[in-house]
Amino acid sequence: MRTKNSKPFTRGESAHIEAVKSVACAVCDAPPPSAAHHINQGDHYTTVALCWECHQGKQGWHGDKTLWRIRKMDELDALNITIGRLHG
Repeated sequence: MRTKNSKPFTRGESAHIEAVKSVACAVCDAPPPSAAHHINQGDHYTTVALCWECHQGKQGWHGDKTLWRIRKMDELDALNITIGRLHG
């Protein structure tokens, strides 16, 4: 979701976001489509493929992060998995 103050996506950024959404969740391996979680708002190339539960669910990244702690993961771990799936 874009905020009202965010700059428009470039063609390359849009393509990258769509590619991220087309891979499985980097945390629990739920099948696509995934959400594209931005590690830093506005940095469209550092996005992680996450299912709804791992992203916005009660135990997800924007919740209490229980799912992430159980798997001993942080955003960089998930980014590495996402990039590997995009280019693997």
